[in-house]
Amino acid sequence: MNEREADSVDSEVWGFARIAKATSWLMAALLFFALSGGSTAQGQVRIDEFDKTLEPGAVPKGWDSRKFSPTVGSGETFFFQFGNGPEYTIHLKSGKNNSFTVGRERKFKLKDYPFLEWEWRVTVLPKGGDVRAKAKDDQAGSMCVVHNPGLIGAETLCYIWENKGPDGTELTSTKRDESKYIILRAADADETGKWFSERRNIHDDFKRLFGKEPEKDAVIGLQIDSNDTESSAEAFYRNILLKKS
Repeated sequence: MNEREADSVDSEVWGFARIAKATSWLMAALLFFALSGGSTAQGQVRIDEFDKTLEPGAVPKGWDSRKFSPTVGSGETFFFQFGNGPEYTIHLKSGKNNSFTVGRERKFKLKDYPFLEWEWRVTVLPKGGDVRAKAKDDQAGSMCVVHNPGLIGAETLCYIWENKGPDGTELTSTKRDESKYIILRAADADETGKWFSERRNIHDDFKRLFGKEPEKDAVIGLQIDSNDTESSAEAFYRNILLKKS
């Protein structure tokens, strides 16, 4: 989203002052997420849970989506697919003018559930995307923990699938100091189209990158972004779990 597009987000639509790019569309997207249900069993909470396959662009109860670039006719969509097992798959697809988030409306404390596990695969990467360059800051895969949602100063910790590594790189967003990134996968090292499993200690990662204890509530969001590069992206997620150990 460029500065002109960011200024076009109207306060009547989003319920607060107009959002500049520097305040992060991701933070603003998750500003609206509130407490909801989610299965809890044996020290874990399942995030990716719904009871049926939905039409493209529809979200299940307990989820929400926020779009911060024009999307009509530009390829943006997402799918919630329910399978046997049960198996839940979330499929995100963006076009040349898209940046959006889908997220679970369930708050939790990082100290209570310090571990996050998930599986993901990326099939299309935004052409030329590079988190280190402000003008090219697009990612197909981004698993985000938002601490203290509902305030302009919310802090976001995102695990991203980049075009380029190196894997394990930790950095601050070029657009917002309160957004931190960890590169987990990169196209020059990891095969696109293949499922990968992740496990992160989100409590320890937050303390290290933000230099403080995460005492407020947090929510989980899935981001996809291809507007800066005016290209496209596609990613899939499944088995998203918060765990006590």
